Amino acid sequence: PAPAPWLAQRGPGIGAGAMAQGVVVRLVLLTTLTLQNAGQTLVIKLAQVHGSHPDSLVVMLLAELLKVAGSLLLFCMFEFEGSCSKYLSPTMLKRGMKLMPISWVFAVQNQLLFVGVHNLEPPVFQALSNLKILSAGIFSVILLGKKLTQIQWAALLILACGASLVQLESGLCRTSEPKEGAGVADPVKGFLAVLANCSLSGLAGCYTELMLKTEKLPMWYQSGMVASVSAVILGGLILLNRATDTAEVDKWGFFNGFVPMTWVVIVMISLGGLTVVAVLRYADNVLKGVSIVFSLLVSGVASFALIGSRIGLVFCIAAVIICASVFVYQQAPPQDVKSERPQSASGPASAPSEKQSA
Repeated sequence: PAPAPWLAQRGPGIGAGAMAQGVVVRLVLLTTLTLQNAGQTLVIKLAQVHGSHPDSLVVMLLAELLKVAGSLLLFCMFEFEGSCSKYLSPTMLKRGMKLMPISWVFAVQNQLLFVGVHNLEPPVFQALSNLKILSAGIFSVILLGKKLTQIQWAALLILACGASLVQLESGLCRTSEPKEGAGVADPVKGFLAVLANCSLSGLAGCYTELMLKTEKLPMWYQSGMVASVSAVILGGLILLNRATDTAEVDKWGFFNGFVPMTWVVIVMISLGGLTVVAVLRYADNVLKGVSIVFSLLVSGVASFALIGSRIGLVFCIAAVIICASVFVYQQAPPQDVKSERPQSASGPASAPSEKQSA
């Protein structure tokens, strides 16, 4: 759907008040996206440090249920037209079922998120997570038929080099004093989890974009459908774990390992998913690029202040390289290509993976 008129930066018929409202919305989105990118990782880490060791499947199930409720509310507020039967018809539900592969991907991706955060410091995890743009670029060529310019391929190569520097630095970027309950971290395991997470994120982003183009479902309706199927999948996995591990059923209750910070994690993950959908509709590439820079800065400063992470010079250099490569990739002019597949309004400079969360 086209952005609201007051989101346009300039154009005939747009008054000063509408333009000012658009600026405010962009600032709100920038702040929210930055806090979501940096805050989610940091909150999960803080929860683990403070003794939060719940079943990650339960955490994600509750987050998905909350996301379903939020998506349904926003759908009714902004996208609902006609009657309920229109959206519950067999045809509409059949189109929505094409989103099931994405739901499976999200279920796996969210588990990898917890593994990565547990084994890496938040700034390192935040920097490595930008590899999702590399996977998104590759999958956009494979699934969407897009063609990247030479500048974009060079930016992706530089991004990979920056991520390699971050991994080299990860042995130095660690807490000054291990906290009780934080557990023993394995940077290699964390790096592999982030690598798999980013690969799935790129795949999910491109598949979602393909569904938006071909099925043309309302955005919040699609968000609710994906979250609903993900919740069903996670609920099935929880029941399967309980059935196969009967010796631990009594010991590991549904809310075992929960602390107050765990509920903050659930809310952050859920709101993060809704924020990504809002950014999908209203944000431009400049805002996304600036958000990535601010996210790394916020993550580094907050990690140092809250859990004592130490940031080395190599990490700082790598962070600059990553931010610069992401910005260049997003702002590179699109290549003129004759393709049968329709191009999105943002062109190939838009990184599909940034449309996820998760």
